[in-house]
Amino acid sequence: MDINWDLLIENHFKDKKEKKETLSLNTLMESISEVMIELEAKDDYLLTEDAKSFSMSIPIPRLVPSEAWGDPSSQSRKEVDRVFASVTRKGGDMKGRIAHVATFLDPAQAVKKAPGGKVNTILNMMQIIEALQAALNDFNESSAGFVFEGFMAALTGGRQEADRVGGTLPIEDFVTADEVNVSLKLLSPNTPIHGSFTNLVDYLFIRGGNGVPSIKYLIAYKDSEDHAVAKLSFWDFLISRENFVDLMVKSGNSNLFGSVAAQMKQHIASHQESNEWKLTMKQLLLQTSGYNQKLGMFVKNLSDEGEFFIGAEAGPDPAIKNRQYQLMLKQGRISDLKDAAEEEGAKAAKSGGPTFQDWIADLDLTELPRVGLKSRGEFDDDMEFFWNRGFESVSKEEEVTESYFGTFHESEKRHMKEELLLEAGRGGEGKKSQFSISRGGMSAIKRLAGTTSYGELDMSQGNIDQLVKIYIEKLGDDLMSLLENTKNFSENIGRYFSADDRSEAATANRTARDQGKEIVTSLEEREKEVADIN
Repeated sequence: MDINWDLLIENHFKDKKEKKETLSLNTLMESISEVMIELEAKDDYLLTEDAKSFSMSIPIPRLVPSEAWGDPSSQSRKEVDRVFASVTRKGGDMKGRIAHVATFLDPAQAVKKAPGGKVNTILNMMQIIEALQAALNDFNESSAGFVFEGFMAALTGGRQEADRVGGTLPIEDFVTADEVNVSLKLLSPNTPIHGSFTNLVDYLFIRGGNGVPSIKYLIAYKDSEDHAVAKLSFWDFLISRENFVDLMVKSGNSNLFGSVAAQMKQHIASHQESNEWKLTMKQLLLQTSGYNQKLGMFVKNLSDEGEFFIGAEAGPDPAIKNRQYQLMLKQGRISDLKDAAEEEGAKAAKSGGPTFQDWIADLDLTELPRVGLKSRGEFDDDMEFFWNRGFESVSKEEEVTESYFGTFHESEKRHMKEELLLEAGRGGEGKKSQFSISRGGMSAIKRLAGTTSYGELDMSQGNIDQLVKIYIEKLGDDLMSLLENTKNFSENIGRYFSADDRSEAATANRTARDQGKEIVTSLEEREKEVADIN
């Protein structure tokens, strides 16, 4: 079947013709720009040379993970649900689904899979594994956590939880398809699990009025290789109303209860959805060192009669809000002037430009906003300070090399963050509000919390190399050729629209036509083979 490129281009301009727009150079360039944006958005192939991934050898489509994967109603999630169906359609709990992914990363199990069988499942699973690698390694620290949560929500057929629930921000990161609330932690092996004692108490005993009975903690311990996460070892445990006090004490957090741990355990054992029970719980919590005496929901959201309420948060007066906005704009103007002074000072140092006095004398300050300024003299002093800072920075530039900044990597900042959390756990303010459970402590609470190991996902380079050989053999030469042709076909279409040299574009056009014919023929043959088997 021939691909009618003229017809495709004609259809692309159809809307413009119907609107009686002239097919000018401008409209042509606008339309090509639109097509290129569409092609870039559908750049489905991972071509990074340093990637430790299946697609370096097997041209599979790429899934780009995002936080939107955690929202079942988002377009991104709907698009990937078809791929994740290889895992989710079989049902099973969270552990079972992670275990299913693990089978595709185990060479011993991979060789047992039937050649030519369930090809779509193999390809889908490769995409899922590459998406996991991207979620762990392709985002900065502030984004990676949210993207990983979105990935896990999609894997478990659930949803990410980010909005306020029952009057407070949730402690669960995602909710599985079978409505299990999960708090997800991605940690280095020796980094303790940290959490807010106040938020956990509120979640279990008062959120929404009567609390939620339990929450599952899913811990993904990571092992790195060449500065990228190469292996994950999953564990989980459950914190419930029943085991809450004993678990905290057993894991070394008894200090959070002060002297009322025994009383609280007894009171929790008699838990009931009554105002009297909540008021007694409040009195006990006020005697602890771990519960926030100002922000805890037992303080903020409980009336003197024990009634739970969510306080109405009235929005600010629009007029006040507008005045605040105008004030912000004036402050921004002052800030811009100081930035300009610093910039001009640097220029003066480099080029021998005007002095500060000459520069500011020529500056138009007739509409200078009087925001936070006691006098014009105070403003001039500030401006001179920033001018001098810019001037002096030029002479110091040579003293600070690029290598200095290069050593301050994201992993270094993450390590510093973990150290701060550890220090908070050893003393000071952090200890008063956070619980901490070490890796050894997690094992110690197995009887109470049902601590379970899920095993390991091995995405290391050596393991991927073994699996690539196995799966190439399983897929067979014909399918490998089809996948390669499909990838090249897409690239040539992109080249056809983007090449500045129109002779290059014409060559890409002809090549894409030939590849399109081969793809159609290959698909027809595979369809016949499937029909014959059936």
